[in-house]
Amino acid sequence: MAPWIDLPYEIRNVTPEEDKIIKKCLIGYTKPFVKCGKNEYVMAASFRKHAEEIYNLEVRPDDVWVITFPRSGTTWTQEMVWLIENDLDFKAAKGKPLHERFPMLEVTAHIPQVAFELIKANFMNLAYFQGLNHAVRKPSWKAIAEAPSPRFIKTHLPLSLLPPKLLSTAKVIYVARDPRDVAVSYYYLHKMVAKTLMRATFQTFWEAFRRDLLPWTPIVAHTNEAWEKRHNPNLHFLFYEDMIKDLPKEIRAVCKFLNRKYPADKIETLADYLSFDSLRKNKNVNNTAGDNTEVQFLRKGEAGGWRTHFDAEMELQAEEFISTRLRGLDLSYPSFQPNETECSHL
Repeated sequence: MAPWIDLPYEIRNVTPEEDKIIKKCLIGYTKPFVKCGKNEYVMAASFRKHAEEIYNLEVRPDDVWVITFPRSGTTWTQEMVWLIENDLDFKAAKGKPLHERFPMLEVTAHIPQVAFELIKANFMNLAYFQGLNHAVRKPSWKAIAEAPSPRFIKTHLPLSLLPPKLLSTAKVIYVARDPRDVAVSYYYLHKMVAKTLMRATFQTFWEAFRRDLLPWTPIVAHTNEAWEKRHNPNLHFLFYEDMIKDLPKEIRAVCKFLNRKYPADKIETLADYLSFDSLRKNKNVNNTAGDNTEVQFLRKGEAGGWRTHFDAEMELQAEEFISTRLRGLDLSYPSFQPNETECSHL
């Protein structure tokens, strides 16, 4: 067993003002949120209790990890990867929920403090949503640590908060998406889960997002950590927009990365199965809270939908937000082409 490693990064509370901004957008959190590491990733207070265990999780050579910022094509990629690694066994995929086949590492650390007992009591059918009933009874990282091989692991944590031997040991797939589309999808996820309990407008949510004051932000730093490692042979980096543009091509690239070979007709079959119309109808992928079809993970599966939610001012704010955070980095988003003149006047 590997020696225990103390956390190499600091965890500190956000300021009271920052905490107010975050809690305008999220419900159920009573303790101050925290910022982690030099990039100041925002996490729920309970992450303090789980951070060392997550950092010291023993990575196995036959693990396959999918890492994303939330709402960046995670579910889509998970189902693709699981099927590629399991001989395109569609019957098995349809027979077991994705959150059981491909569990999330830190889900327990993100559950609001007041929600634990509500989930156990199945309030609003939340016990059925994304395996929360299991996560409130046993820490998600512990369930993964005890799981048999091969393991498929999902996380929204950036590389710097994950086990240091991850990239030298296991296969990792990172998916990035235009932050503007992420913001819209992220808002609707919280709105669908909280329903009428959520009071924040999209404008309020966007303000927190662009100030890097939502869980797992800052998004650009998160993505850049993986981008800088994209030449590592154990990391496959892809963009959500490229999956939208040519899914069979991206499937073939993932197959090559995972050392799996399938004939062209099988690739097309998998691409058809992974179409959003197909996945939205698949309850083991588009997991709902029991019979409540209002609470779903998959929304529209499109690129550029942010344009219907941003007014002119927000569009300029988004250009400034992304341009500023990309400055000095090698990272660029295929769907983002800043207007330097407009940004310079903000």
